[in-house]
Amino acid sequence: MLAACSATTPTEAAAPEAVPSVPPPGASGKLSPDMVDKVSPVPAFMGLGEHFNIEIKSQGGQSTGGMRHHVRLVRGTGSEQAEGMLYYRGTPGPSRGAPIVLAGNLDTAQGSKTVRVEIFTEACTDDADVAHPQRVKIVLQGETDMNGCGDLAVY
Repeated sequence: MLAACSATTPTEAAAPEAVPSVPPPGASGKLSPDMVDKVSPVPAFMGLGEHFNIEIKSQGGQSTGGMRHHVRLVRGTGSEQAEGMLYYRGTPGPSRGAPIVLAGNLDTAQGSKTVRVEIFTEACTDDADVAHPQRVKIVLQGETDMNGCGDLAVY
């Protein structure tokens, strides 16, 4: 049995709703206004460089120190591992060209150390000639800065 349906002519079809060319006030990029200051611009990040790799995962919304992120840094051949908490204190959608900055502490074999991670949106090629959309700089207390490439998850 066939069900009846009626065709519409192009003049009868509803016009698509206009899409604004700029985000509404308070919105940033693809985030809706109700998500501003509740969602981190770093849902997840994986980076690597000479003798290190880093993993960052958002832990949810705001805390007194900012938006929380779990961080895991592995150096050398995997023998040096440190974990800790980073905080994002800016607003989502930093200005074009500005790095996304997270800061906090890592629990290392030598004790707790302050760490600052800067994620830049610029092309980066690793030692294996693999292209990545981001560059990362890690500043760990008492250590030489670490520079590498990475991949930022996006919403």
